[in-house]
Amino acid sequence: MPYALEVYADGACRRNGQHNAAAGAGVYFPRPLNRSHGFSRALPSHPTPTNQRAELSALILALELAIDRRNQLKNRPFFALTIHIDSQYAIDCLTKWLGTWERNGWRTFSGAPVQNRDLIQQAASLMDEIANNHGNVTFQWISRDKNINADYAANQACDEAELTLNQHQQRSGSYHSYY
Repeated sequence: MPYALEVYADGACRRNGQHNAAAGAGVYFPRPLNRSHGFSRALPSHPTPTNQRAELSALILALELAIDRRNQLKNRPFFALTIHIDSQYAIDCLTKWLGTWERNGWRTFSGAPVQNRDLIQQAASLMDEIANNHGNVTFQWISRDKNINADYAANQACDEAELTLNQHQQRSGSYHSYY
């Protein structure tokens, strides 16, 4: 019998794409994972955070935690992972466009480099790891109002990213006089 795991994922970005953007990824497991339901990760300030990077980072976090969970299971059964997310962009990157981009040398139809290639490749690699170890991943688009727990976790990570950004700006923008 397959081991079914459901997770909700969301990304959040404040000041999307600006030099002072702060972003986070959040996931929520309806069934506790290591006695916790919610997990979050602040995104680094470089490359510049965007909503799309935050959503893809949430998928990556969900995949990483799911792999960790599977590795803890006795006998490692067939693994069926469902990721619920409110970003059609993130779903399409991994289910519709990935193969075409790989065949086109990571260029879009217009010839431009694919944005967020690093995160897309990382997510695809994690999906391959699950597939190669007797598992599968499916994505389910949901509306934002059905994703409030993952959204909460993502915003917690945004708060953390903003604190880090503010501390960095204070350090880099300040000076001390020694006379």
